[in-house]
Amino acid sequence: MVSHEHVVSVRWGQCDPAGIVFYPRFFEWFDQSTEALFTVVGLPWPALFATYRVSGVSIVEAGARFTAPVRYGDGARIRSTIVEVRDKTFRVEHEVSVNGARCATGFEMRAWIALPDTPGGRLRSAPFPAEVAARLKGEARP
Repeated sequence: MVSHEHVVSVRWGQCDPAGIVFYPRFFEWFDQSTEALFTVVGLPWPALFATYRVSGVSIVEAGARFTAPVRYGDGARIRSTIVEVRDKTFRVEHEVSVNGARCATGFEMRAWIALPDTPGGRLRSAPFPAEVAARLKGEARP
């Protein structure tokens, strides 16, 4: 499967008054990391959404476990891996660490959401195009 990692510099505005990262920020980082994964495999979201007529890859389930604080000034390393690709959904798992120590883990289950066929029509999940699924599985290169 496909993995990517990057470092986030923790800013004061991401923290509570004690200087510890406020938990919703982790979900923002997970979202950014998932978008970065798509870019790494040659599927940047702005082009992807227009090319395949999708509204996005919506989160249908998410969760996290926090085991140690991440603090103001830390460089939080986020490693994200697509661990499963199904017909219409995929699962990406995230690990956040500081100086090699795991601080949090999380996951997102996301669905491929097609644009409606008619204006005002209902959004719906749809199967991944074969080339998109292959890239997410690491079977094809950009």
